[in-house]
Amino acid sequence: MKKKFILGASILALAIPTFVTANSNIRIWMKGNLIKSDVAPYIYQERTMVPLRVISENLGKKVLWDEANRSVQISDGYGGVLYLTIDKKEIENFAGGNGNTIKLDVAPRIKDDRTFVPLRAIAEAFGERVDWDKDKRVVVIGEGYDTNKIKEEKKEVLDPLGLDYLYNKDMAGKSDEEKSNYEKRMREMPSKVFKGYKNGEVEGCLAWLSFAKAGQFFEPELNKNPYLNPRKDGLGIGVIERGESMSGFDDYEKDEKFKRELLGLNSGPCMAGLEHFDYYLNFDGTFNYFMLPLHYQGTAPEMLKEVKNIVAHPKKIKFIKADKSEIEKLLKTLDTHYD
Repeated sequence: MKKKFILGASILALAIPTFVTANSNIRIWMKGNLIKSDVAPYIYQERTMVPLRVISENLGKKVLWDEANRSVQISDGYGGVLYLTIDKKEIENFAGGNGNTIKLDVAPRIKDDRTFVPLRAIAEAFGERVDWDKDKRVVVIGEGYDTNKIKEEKKEVLDPLGLDYLYNKDMAGKSDEEKSNYEKRMREMPSKVFKGYKNGEVEGCLAWLSFAKAGQFFEPELNKNPYLNPRKDGLGIGVIERGESMSGFDDYEKDEKFKRELLGLNSGPCMAGLEHFDYYLNFDGTFNYFMLPLHYQGTAPEMLKEVKNIVAHPKKIKFIKADKSEIEKLLKTLDTHYD
């Protein structure tokens, strides 16, 4: 069991306009300096979430983490104390023996084993001034901000294949429904690089190559040469949409549904020897994949249990930096297209 511990903590959360994108990183200016974070802030329900440790190193607040109750006590050393609980949309504010409750639009949350917290309510509860420089996309905390000291960041070309949405970190905090709608919308768009193809077809080919590079195919030779099966049997691309039935045998209203849109890839001479996998995006240049059975045995409840277990334990793969010629080679083998 983990013990309670005390650490310095920083608390930030700011309402940032929805036009902030992954291609323009949010920076934080706090009391005279730009601060750095090993984990980038991200947008969640139109709020900027920042890891607890970042603020601790810069605002000097003291934090007591209660593992058992998943709660945080933040003190300023002058009698001001805030209490927050993970997934609870309120702050208990105590100062000088008096207390009140502050309602939050977004609750503190755990993401990638890190505690992220909303800023404006917390910073202002401790008397900190919070502003937003929309031109340079900087969160400003405290006085002494000098816009002339903020250098323009170079815009990074994330993906020469025209699939920059694979790296849209702003989507990480969205709901499953929002993620699925976004995936579908991006995949249906015409490719900017490959005339006559959709993004979904280009993305599927890139995922197929990335899968081979990670050595995940059943056939060792296909991991070495991912064009073998597609050249002989074609490459198929299919979609399982959010809301589709997991078992397909029970009453639809009672059956459990897939929560994300899944892009499926397959190639092989017959169902028995088919290479296949289904995946969804993480929006950080990686995807989570799993292999659903080609044939099921047993009852619908047994099938549902099996599928749920598979979906709950995906593996992660990083998209490789493939060049245009590699993708073109696979696009020419498409037997079933994205639609």
